[in-house]
Amino acid sequence: MTEALVDFVYATLRKRLNDPDSRYWLPKVLEGVRTPDGRGLSPLTVDTWELGELPGDAGTTIADSIAVGWWNFVGSAYDRATRDGAGGIPDSLDDFDSQRDPGDQYPALTLSSVTVTGLPNASVGELSGITATDNGYRGTVRVTTGAYDGHGYQPKITVEGSYRLVQHVVVIDDPDSAGAAEVLDASLKQPTTVRADGLEPYGVEWPSQTIAGSGEFLFTIEELVFDVLLGIGTTGSGSGRTATVTVESVTVVSTPVYTLDQDRLTIDGDTITDGNRKAWIGAAVLAFNSPDAAEALTTRLAATLDADDFRTQFSGSVTEQLAQALDDVFGTGALPADSGRPPAGDGPLEVYLLDRVRASVNDTDSGFYPPTVVRSSSDPRLDPLSIDTIDLGDQQVMGVPVNFTLNDVTISGIADVLVPAEDAALVAEGVDATLRFGRISRTPITIAASVVATFVKSGDHLDGTMTTTAQQPSVALGLSFSGPDADSLTIGLRSVAAGIDRDQVDIGVHVEGLPDDAVHTILNTKDIKDGFIQGVQDGIDGRRNDIAKALTDNARKVIAQKLAD
Repeated sequence: MTEALVDFVYATLRKRLNDPDSRYWLPKVLEGVRTPDGRGLSPLTVDTWELGELPGDAGTTIADSIAVGWWNFVGSAYDRATRDGAGGIPDSLDDFDSQRDPGDQYPALTLSSVTVTGLPNASVGELSGITATDNGYRGTVRVTTGAYDGHGYQPKITVEGSYRLVQHVVVIDDPDSAGAAEVLDASLKQPTTVRADGLEPYGVEWPSQTIAGSGEFLFTIEELVFDVLLGIGTTGSGSGRTATVTVESVTVVSTPVYTLDQDRLTIDGDTITDGNRKAWIGAAVLAFNSPDAAEALTTRLAATLDADDFRTQFSGSVTEQLAQALDDVFGTGALPADSGRPPAGDGPLEVYLLDRVRASVNDTDSGFYPPTVVRSSSDPRLDPLSIDTIDLGDQQVMGVPVNFTLNDVTISGIADVLVPAEDAALVAEGVDATLRFGRISRTPITIAASVVATFVKSGDHLDGTMTTTAQQPSVALGLSFSGPDADSLTIGLRSVAAGIDRDQVDIGVHVEGLPDDAVHTILNTKDIKDGFIQGVQDGIDGRRNDIAKALTDNARKVIAQKLAD
C-alpha cells in the first residue's frame, strides 16, 4: 500500500479541514493551539521582534531623512541656548551640518508588544513529497493564510503594536556651508572635533547622538503561505499503539505583501518636535515599507511559528485531530496485539491503520461491525442474498443423469457473521479477510430455492423446492481499495472463495409426489453435495460486483456520517 494509504487518509481529512461546516475546519483547530505558557494563534502575541538594521538604498534614504530632521532639532536648541546666553556653544551653526554616523549609519527597527490577528484563517493544500521513514512517512503540506472572507474572518492578517526606530547621527564640519545637500552626499565625513557642550542641557549630544522615534503601528499581511513539514507515524507497542503527527518545520514560501496603515502610525521622541515630526513620520513609513523590513518581518514571523514550543503544540493539535477522526470512524475498540505478517513495503503506520480496521470489525458499536454492515445494506440486500439461478449441472441419481437447476435462490443467515482479527491481513494487493458465519448465535446459512430436476435422457422434469443448510461456513475475500479519498472509495473483490464443509451441509428437497426422506437420502451424497457447493460458489461469483458495491456504499456512508457527527 505504501504512501497511497497515507495520501488517502490525508485527502479524506483535507476536505474536512477546508470545510467551514465541518468540526475539523482548520481555522477552528488552529484557534485551539496553545503553548505551555498560554500563548496561542488567536491572536499570536510576541514580546519583541528585532528587525535589525535596514541597509541599502532604503536605509540610506531613511537615515538621511532622520539626520535632516535632527538638524532641525539642533537648530531650535541652538536658538534657545543663544537666547539664554548659554556658554560652550559655537558662534554659528553655518559651519556645521548633520549626517548619518559613518560608523553606524543605518537605521534599526524594533517591534514590541506585537499582536498578530487572523493567522488561523487558513486552508491546506495537498500532501506532497511523501517519503518513507522508519516509523511511517514524511510529507509537506502547504498552508495558505487569508483563506476565507467570512465566517468571522477577514482575508488579511493584522499586525499591531509598538515600534522603535533608532538612528545614529553626527555633526560634521561644513566649511562650504553646503547646507542640506551635503547630507545627501554619498561620501560620509567624520564628526567635527569642535565641542558644543553648552547644547547638552537642551537635549543635544554634540557631536554624535543616538536618537529614536517610537509609536504605535498597524499593518496588514496578504499572500502569506507556509510549507509545513509533517512526520506521520506511530508510537507505543501492541494494543497500546497510537498514530502521531509531528510538525518538523514551518517555512514561509511566498513573498508576503505588507501594507502599513499610515493613519494609525504615531511617533514621539526626545528629539522630535512639531518642526521635524513630518520628516520622522516619513522616515518611519519608509522603514516599514522597506524591502529589508519586509524580509525581516517574514523571517521573524516564520521563526516564531517554527519555534519548538509552537511546533510541539501544532503537533499535539494535529495528532489530536487525527486521533479523533480515527476514533470517530473506527471506534475505540482495543487493538489486536498481534499484527500478523504484513507484506514487504508496509511499515508500522499501515499495520496500525489495518489494526484499527480489524478492531473496528470486532466492535459491536462500530459501523463496520459485519452484522451491522449486512443488515444495513439494501442495494443489493445482503441478507438474504438473492441469486437468480444456480446450475448444479448433471448429477447421477441412482445411476440416472439428472440436471438440477435452482431458481430464485436466497441465501439467508449471512448477518450472523464475524471477521476475527486473526483472519484479516495486509497483502500486497490490499487486504485478505475471512468471514466466519454462525459464530454469534450459531445461525446456519440457509439456501432456499425452487428446483427443476430434468432427466437428461428423456427431457422430463420434476419441480420442487429446496431448503439447504450449512453449519458455520466461511468465505475468504480478497479486497482491493481504490479512490483518492473516502468519499470516492471503491472496494473491489479480487476473489471470493466459499469454505463449506460438505459434512456440515444438509440438502433438503421437496418434490410433490415423492417421499422427502427418500429424496433426502438420494441427494445428500458426496458428489451431489460437492456439486451443490460449487454451484453456490459460482452463484456468489456472479454477484461479486454487487457485493463489492454494497461494501463500498456502506464504507462511504459510515465514514461520511462518522466524520460529520
